[in-house]
Amino acid sequence: MSLALLKAKRDYLHSPVDDLESCFWVSVWSVFFNKDNIGDQSDEESDLKDDLINCRKGDAMVGLMQLPHRRKHSNITLRFRSILLEWWDKIRDQQRMWFGEVVAGEPENADGEYYLPHFHRFALQGIVDVLEILAKHWNGEVSWESWTAPGPST
Repeated sequence: MSLALLKAKRDYLHSPVDDLESCFWVSVWSVFFNKDNIGDQSDEESDLKDDLINCRKGDAMVGLMQLPHRRKHSNITLRFRSILLEWWDKIRDQQRMWFGEVVAGEPENADGEYYLPHFHRFALQGIVDVLEILAKHWNGEVSWESWTAPGPST
């Protein structure tokens, strides 16, 4: 869930930015709980995992942003840290725009005709953001060629 949904008291309008952030958190979880990296993780990565397990997402993001970039961390963390940080920046920008443009500009009797175009625009922009980040990093961190080929199955 997004941080905004976790903190919402009542009358919160679930936005596509919340869904994009949810995908982000699944990706963060996938990086830090990847079965191939369980034994290779640094103390900082273990702390970050503890924050994720205990749903302290704000602390987890602070940990990810402050994670020293050195070889002591697991391979997958080193490969995906910059991607996750760029993606987080895009989500925060989208969240600010959502509240600034859609929520702040909401007419008194807003209905689906008001929200639907905004939902589509923000959802599609979020997808474009992720694809642009992946394309930027494709020849480095995320291309299959940059990974060691998997060994034989046992």
